[in-house]
Amino acid sequence: MRPLLVTACAALLAAGAHDTGSGGRTRIAFGLESGGASSIYTVRPSGSGLRRLTVPPTRQQLGGDSGPVWSPHGRRIVFERDLTYWGADRYRLAAVPAAGGLARQLTKGPYDAMPTLSPDGRRIAFVRLTRSEAGSTASLYTSDRLGRHAARLLSDGLDISPAWSPDGKTISFSRLADASLPIDEATLYLADADGAHVRALGQAPVAGVSPAWSPDSRRIAFVSFADHNDPDCPAATCPPSGEIYVVDSDGTGLTRLTTSKADDEHPTWSPDGSRIAFASGFALRMQGHPPWLVTIPAEGGSATRIGRFSGVLDPAWSPAGVR
Repeated sequence: MRPLLVTACAALLAAGAHDTGSGGRTRIAFGLESGGASSIYTVRPSGSGLRRLTVPPTRQQLGGDSGPVWSPHGRRIVFERDLTYWGADRYRLAAVPAAGGLARQLTKGPYDAMPTLSPDGRRIAFVRLTRSEAGSTASLYTSDRLGRHAARLLSDGLDISPAWSPDGKTISFSRLADASLPIDEATLYLADADGAHVRALGQAPVAGVSPAWSPDSRRIAFVSFADHNDPDCPAATCPPSGEIYVVDSDGTGLTRLTTSKADDEHPTWSPDGSRIAFASGFALRMQGHPPWLVTIPAEGGSATRIGRFSGVLDPAWSPAGVR
């Protein structure tokens, strides 16, 4: 399993126990890769209470579960499940109780990924990759909470990594102008929750992926590749290393939070807005450690590793009150 943002664009082109200071009862969900496949886990911000939620029925030790998002009350987690078939990715959306239990398939795919839930929990926005003789497109769709009645939300552009704002009014996402462009040229966009009023984030383009709204809907954390702060790579196909940035929801106040050569991916805010969690690591063992779960103050500062596990994918911080 590789980070899904890179996988999606490749498909288009082809056809620590520390107190984090966040306060309250919360957990962080994430995919954890082991032996080539990934499963959904949760852990407390202190690094204690590691809990495995899913066991993907993979037969080739490839693919698995990643991209978790919490329901508003913290009782359910929606995620993407990749059950590869002869090496080809086949993503579907699924859901599992946050306390553990049977995972349930929500969509049929063959390529549905990157879910985000509306604040009332009634709708899911996600990315659907479709193929035709004219080519492949990545579009934003919405469905009800059970994955039914899927309908296209946006019909123009190559759109990935949607995130629903906490006030329910807006969906942020990343758009590539053309399938031939690399992932580091994706820019951030906004749309009303019904798909209307599509616009760029701010007057000047903000390049980035994986937007994540602050709890008050005023700021957006995201991943930028603009700094080209990459480690040495022996191959020409190494993915770029991201850095975590925040920006105001009107496109102003751009601030860089991380500066390491590690690939920093998939930011997520604590419920009180004081910290941002993300995955940080390297693509190759010779470059450094596999991705860790880390947090950083939302205003900037030193990063803190959570737990002592490696292979973290797509962290998502729960609502307050989740044990």
